Amino acid sequence: MGLRVVNIGLSPNNTWKDTLVAAGQIFLPWNWLSWKKGQARIELEKKFSDWLGVEKSYAVGSGREGLYLILKSLNLEAGDEIILQGFTCMVVVNSIVWAGLKPVFVDMDDNYNLDAEKLREKIGPRTKAVIVQHTFGISANLEKVLKICREKNLLLIEDCAHAMGTEYQGRKVGTFGDLSFFSLGRSKVISCVSGGIILVNNKKYQESLAKEVEACSEISTGKILQYLYHPLVCSKAKFLYGVQIGKLTMVVAQKLRLINFEVTPAEKAGKMVKPFPTLLPNALAKVALVQFSLLEKFNARRIAIAEKYFQKLANVEGLKLPQKSAGSIWLRFPILVENPGKLMAAAKNEGVILGDWYTVPVAPPGIDKEKSFYQDGSCSNAEKICKQIVNLPTHQAVTDKDLEKIIKICSK
Repeated sequence: MGLRVVNIGLSPNNTWKDTLVAAGQIFLPWNWLSWKKGQARIELEKKFSDWLGVEKSYAVGSGREGLYLILKSLNLEAGDEIILQGFTCMVVVNSIVWAGLKPVFVDMDDNYNLDAEKLREKIGPRTKAVIVQHTFGISANLEKVLKICREKNLLLIEDCAHAMGTEYQGRKVGTFGDLSFFSLGRSKVISCVSGGIILVNNKKYQESLAKEVEACSEISTGKILQYLYHPLVCSKAKFLYGVQIGKLTMVVAQKLRLINFEVTPAEKAGKMVKPFPTLLPNALAKVALVQFSLLEKFNARRIAIAEKYFQKLANVEGLKLPQKSAGSIWLRFPILVENPGKLMAAAKNEGVILGDWYTVPVAPPGIDKEKSFYQDGSCSNAEKICKQIVNLPTHQAVTDKDLEKIIKICSK
């Protein structure tokens, strides 16, 4: 492994521009007073609303907090059921449970999204809403899911954490459901380390959602500092990852609490980390604005890389590609192989770190199984795919030379 490593994670969207903004928030004293509240958060909300063509959006502490706020705004009864797909993250389950509701899992189709044909089987008298997740930036079958939701009088919540810019039938996802949420987390389409954006399309819930957002806390100065350090630490760690110093840098920074985990040990155990929910700090909104200005460029590169994978890997024996899907932005490019560990190890030897979203139906590995509410065998297709999946990188730091190397590794 050489000095430079192609890493699918480790804040892949990070650019010198947002690193410079983060550094400016830390080292320029006149910025300190506007870390929590300020114009940047308002500007981000306005730009996002205009981009989607919606009346109002809200910038909050994370996508998971956004989902929690959405669920609280529905004023449901304790124990009411929310349907979601197997092949998701524990933080989604936590938000449902913390809102006093019960998660019910539906299997996924072969395109990594909720299987609309199996959705009907899981709808019961206490089902109130369906969360449809656009996995890897591939749109779910919204036409079928919407039809079922309307027939059964269910609310539709769009999980667009992977899908900022994804389109379905020429229209951006996030505008189909009654409510929707996006993530600005470190591994998502654009990133300010931690953040989320929520919006409401159903006017019935505009007032209640606004009240939930108004009641949110501001996060502490110490936590904001942690988030601002993250792009600085990552930019150094990525440069030195190939000689292990980079990985050691990340581990030491986490141990010293200079930066934090994407999913904390407490969240894996189903425990709420307070304060929760929170608003997006103004300091991070400044980083998000830089990233938002690069959204179209980032997604165009992802789509171009995905097209290369489709062209070059189509006839590789023992490797299954995803279905081509118009409007997808391909946050990551999922493939299925018989031995994922072998491919990932071979790639690592060549200086390429591939991804493993998701090796279990409720990720990441090591969660408290009981707190996830997932029953083994309930989503058989998801469980099968979890044993075969590898994610190929599509982010802006993947050069044409990197792409050739990845294709060569996968073709062997």
